This record gives sequence, C-alpha cells and structure tokens, in this order.
Amino acid sequence: MNVFALTLIFSFILWLQNKLTKTPLRKTAQTYHKKPTSRLGGVAIAAALFIDAFFLTENSAETELYRLIIICVLPTFVAGLLDDLFFDVKPWQRILLMLPTPILLFYFAGLKVTNLSLGFLDDFLDYDIFALIFIVIALVGMSNAFNIIDGFNGLLLGYVITLALSIFFYGSFNNQFFISNIIYALFYSCLAVLIINSPWGKIFLGDAGAYMLGILVPTVLIFYYKVNALSPWFVMAMLIYPTVEVLVSVIRKIIYRNMSAMEPDGLHLHMLIYKRVSKKFGFRKIRLRHFVVAMFIFTLNFPFMFFANVFSTNTKILFSICIWYVLVYLLIYFILLPRYIFKRK
Repeated sequence: MNVFALTLIFSFILWLQNKLTKTPLRKTAQTYHKKPTSRLGGVAIAAALFIDAFFLTENSAETELYRLIIICVLPTFVAGLLDDLFFDVKPWQRILLMLPTPILLFYFAGLKVTNLSLGFLDDFLDYDIFALIFIVIALVGMSNAFNIIDGFNGLLLGYVITLALSIFFYGSFNNQFFISNIIYALFYSCLAVLIINSPWGKIFLGDAGAYMLGILVPTVLIFYYKVNALSPWFVMAMLIYPTVEVLVSVIRKIIYRNMSAMEPDGLHLHMLIYKRVSKKFGFRKIRLRHFVVAMFIFTLNFPFMFFANVFSTNTKILFSICIWYVLVYLLIYFILLPRYIFKRK
C-alpha cells in the first residue's frame, strides 16, 4: 500500500505540474484526446518502485535482486522518457538505448531462459550467446508491444492489473518475497495511476511507463515460472495479447500497407474497437469510449490469463490457450478491420 500512496502522490504532483505549465498537445495517428495531458505517469511509477525497493523493503538477497532489476531497467526507462519530454528520438535510436537493459538483466540478474519446450531448438539456449539473443529480442520486442497497447485511458494499466489479478486468484508465491513483492508493487502502482488516468485521462503512462512495464512484467513472469517450475508456455500465455498485437501490426504494415513496421497507422485492435464503438453507439464523451474499449479488452484477456494460471504446468493446454487466443483475436480483428488496408500503396 506504500507504493500505491507514493504513486498516487507523484501522479497528482505531475498532473498539477502539467496543468500549470500546459504541456503542448502531441498530434499523431494514435492521438485520441483533445487536451494537453502529462505523459509522465511512468515517472510516478518508477519513482514509487525506486523508493519501495531501496528504502521501504528490508535488506535481503531477494531485495538485492529487486533493486538490481530496477537499476537494469533504467536505460529503457530513459529511452521512453526522452520521447515523453519531446526530444526527437527516432525509433531505431530508442531500440539502441533499450539494448543495455536485457544485457544487464542477463548477466547481473541471471535472467535466462533455457527451455521453451520446442524440442531440439531448446538445445541452442544451452549456449549463452543464443540465450542472450533470445532475451534481448524478447524483452525489446515486448517493451515495444506494451507501448503499442498503451493507446487509450486504462488500456495498458488495466492489462497489467488484470495479469496481476489472475496470478493473485490462482497463483502461488511459496514465500517468494521478491516475486510477490514486485507483483504487488506493479499492481498497486498501476492501480494508483489508473485512478487518475481513467476515466478522466488526467495523466498518461507515456513511453517511459509503457517501455518500463514492458520489461518488468515479462521479467517477473520469467522468474515466477522458473521458481515454480511451470511450463515456459505459461509466460507466453500471459503475454499473448501484446505478442499477437505486435506481430499483427508488423505483418499488416509491411505486407499489406507497404510501410515501415515502426510507423504508426491507427489500425490496432483497440483503435478499431474505438472506431466501431464511436460509430455504433455514438458516445459523446471520449473518456466513455475509452472505458468501453478497456473493458472489452479486459473481458477478452482475463479468461485466457485465468486458465493459463490454472494449467500453468501443462504445456499442451497452455499451447492450446495461445492458439485459441490467436483465433479469437483474429476473428474479432478481421470483423472490425476496414477493407481498404488490403489495397497496397
């Protein structure tokens, strides 16, 4: 609860600072709000987590790991923060700035995946170079995927909260202080920002917050599955939403729209839902449309996350959960997708 209070206080201060200084409105394909809004919600979360890790928890080996992870995430956090502060940072430059984070986590925090339940392909992960490449691609990719789904009030925050709740309902910490502490910290910090973010939209996570959560969430899931001897497909099942979102985005942009995979196009699932909700129901208030989209995504994701926890040791069922999610996602996506995207430029 200390993290909740700290994040709430920092969020309020940053909202007040934005109100007084009037941050300019950023116009992009992903901008659906009309008023200048602080993009420093991630700063509030980062500050609260830092204070929690270094000042509010008792010293122990697990606390040292918690602190180390917070430090390792800093390069990725800074990569997003520069953009939030209106520095012109190109997408490839942000990726370069992110690279130290997975490398540091691999060598200093021991974040390593050596088994994917993929037969002979797992043999490659016995070699550090391949294990490192996998972690770098996985974490940088997931960090960008989290940024993609951070499109509307409460969407990414709600996703992280949903993930944490599914673990609380059926997961097991087995006195794992580090894992339980950081999951609770992520839950309460995201909840605090959500209170100010949704439905009023007074503060956004920003790229710093999205990138940071995109590293912290998969990192803690990897430690969680390894300590509890779960199937590695548990991690994939828990992260299937952002994974599918980023893969569909890349395929859509490169193959069908003949554009850069890093260029925004406003055709992500949550944006299509928003457009359909706006057209069919005509909600006048934008924040109400955001709320409906966030609740739709929650309704889509929570059952899959819950059953991933129920069958967390069964690779075959977890694989089936991932396949079913992809099919459901694509069915909804193609129902909502405008036909014009199939006309190549």
